[in-house]
Amino acid sequence: MKKSGRKEKRKNDNIYAIENVYEECKKILKKSKLVKHVEKIKLETPKERINADLAIPCFSLSKKPIELALKLAEFFNKYKGKRLIKKAEAIGPYLNLQINYENFAKNVIEDVIKMQEYYGARNEGGGKIVIIDYSSPNVAKPMSIAHLRSTIIGQSLYNILTFLGYRCIGDNHLGDIGTQFGKLIVAYKLWGNKDRVEKEPIKELMNLYVRFHRESNERLEELARDYSKKMEEGDEEALAIWKWIVDLSKKEFNKIYEMLRIKFDLELGESFYLSMTKEVIEDAIRKGIAKESENALVIEFEDMPSLLIQRSDKGSLYQTRDLATIKYRKKRFDFYKCLYVVGSEQKLYFKQLFKAAEMLGYIKKDECVHVDFGLMRLKEGKLSTREGRVILLEDLIKNAIELSKSLIKEAKNEEEKDEIAKKVGIGAIIFNDLKEDRIKDVVFDWEKALSMEGDSCPYVQYACVRAKSIIEKYGREISAKGLKFKNLEEEEKLLIRRIADFPKIILIAANSYKPHYIAQYLLDVADAFNKFYEKHKVIGSEKEKERVAIVKAAYITLKVGLKLLNIELPEKM
Repeated sequence: MKKSGRKEKRKNDNIYAIENVYEECKKILKKSKLVKHVEKIKLETPKERINADLAIPCFSLSKKPIELALKLAEFFNKYKGKRLIKKAEAIGPYLNLQINYENFAKNVIEDVIKMQEYYGARNEGGGKIVIIDYSSPNVAKPMSIAHLRSTIIGQSLYNILTFLGYRCIGDNHLGDIGTQFGKLIVAYKLWGNKDRVEKEPIKELMNLYVRFHRESNERLEELARDYSKKMEEGDEEALAIWKWIVDLSKKEFNKIYEMLRIKFDLELGESFYLSMTKEVIEDAIRKGIAKESENALVIEFEDMPSLLIQRSDKGSLYQTRDLATIKYRKKRFDFYKCLYVVGSEQKLYFKQLFKAAEMLGYIKKDECVHVDFGLMRLKEGKLSTREGRVILLEDLIKNAIELSKSLIKEAKNEEEKDEIAKKVGIGAIIFNDLKEDRIKDVVFDWEKALSMEGDSCPYVQYACVRAKSIIEKYGREISAKGLKFKNLEEEEKLLIRRIADFPKIILIAANSYKPHYIAQYLLDVADAFNKFYEKHKVIGSEKEKERVAIVKAAYITLKVGLKLLNIELPEKM
């Protein structure tokens, strides 16, 4: 089990090189006395064709934005205290700024080399607790590609928020209770074979479940209801079979979690909260928000359908267990946020759930967040869903590893090749998902995901491996001391600017709960690094020390970014 909240080296003052540039800009703007509310001004990154590093749009600052931009440019250029801003220019209603790269580059490289694997980290969270509910498959059912998105989005958010000083608690809220268990117990008792189930648990349990539905009749349904009730009443035989099924399922799930390097701090499951549902019903009645409807209890809302919290037969409901879960989590952990990484199709349900939890007094508004995402499907072809069958996650992972072997050129032996292929293949699966805005549906295309060109994980990994080989070839300690970044080439400037943006990108990803900002950023850094490397000699050049330091900074940035996305870096490719 992974420990949360461990102490890490973080930049205490939370100011990185690019933020020093912003601070200098705002300081000069204040000195000009031409602009009110300087703290609200947003600095933008202009399009690449414009000869500027930063831009301030003046539309919202004055009724005469063109005139204001001209006055500000004049003030900036005359101001003597500039260190990081080299030049200002008014282009229409925009104030365009050029960075003084001689000073700025030194600051960026110093930041990265000083912070190493903590570059971009900060104590933004201050130890505040964030619970992340992710993966959460149903027991006795196979993990399919539908479970992949929750699992890897959740783990990456865990990594990102921990990096920013939050104390994260990952909870695999297993679906280990419900009417399906009564059916499964009946099916096992009638047709099950213990040895076969223990040999291939998920496959055999699914076969039993399917057979129950195929042969279903009123007698079987009644037996299933009886066993469900027996479980809730604590019947020893029913609970023993149930626990056996849960334990077997967990072992199978853990094989996949191990392959994907997914870890959790809690794995209590829905069943843990079963005994607490009575309290939820009592709370709802006491607060006067439970309404009777056809002998059942519901919570009504002004702008949404009502939420059923107790059936007419007084049986347990998953929504009541979910309310009990929120109450327990808040009481035990006093969380700052509780994130539910669940598909967009559950959007209405989570609105109802969180509103009900607020009405019950368990949480305040916005303490629980539904981190929703679109569907995932495979492109037509091998392992496609055309046949209508469930695509097992384990099959997807194994196939990705096998296909990755064709990309590897530098392995010494088959064992090393297998290890590299594992990192490349699994990285490709993760990156293919995380490079897209989570709200969008994702298509898994083997050819694109495993391509060495363009927007793929192997492209980023290869840039990182290439940078590492340059550092190893240099073979000496790399320090920021005494470096002089005079007359930088355009490719050097672009790469330094990209590296400088990393702390800001991490914050954006964390605040929006969208890891794709980091994935897209890594593609930009890899692209900038490749352009720099293809055009400029590093080892043996006149600027060897400076260029090696830039390569080192790029390597650290790419490696840290991949780690935040839960992707391993192969030693070779």
